[in-house]
Amino acid sequence: MAQDSESSGQSEAGRPVEEVASKAEAVRRALAQLGKRATPTEIQEFVRSRYNVEMTAKVISVYKSKLGGKSSRGKRRRKAAGEAPGAGPSLKTAAFDGVRFKDLRTIKEIRDRIGPARMRELVELIAD
Repeated sequence: MAQDSESSGQSEAGRPVEEVASKAEAVRRALAQLGKRATPTEIQEFVRSRYNVEMTAKVISVYKSKLGGKSSRGKRRRKAAGEAPGAGPSLKTAAFDGVRFKDLRTIKEIRDRIGPARMRELVELIAD
């Protein structure tokens, strides 16, 4: 009776199977050997032949992204050292060109005090 490749400690290619603590460790070693640009299919073949561990390409892809093998597209860019948080114009001030709601309330109070006709005259005087 022929021995199974797992029980003999050799892979199908005849090379000895290396021990690995976890699947994540197998992917980590594969990335170190093959490089960060290795595809999940390439990593799958490497892990299967080297460590005799079966993994789907999807699982490998997840491990690869968790281990930093891929650039993170969803992460926010850090601010440069000189940039202060909130240094740029906020949405509220950009929408009104620097006019705040407090300013608008003040204008409304003036209109209520002097009346709409006088307010129109005042705006025309300022606009010229």
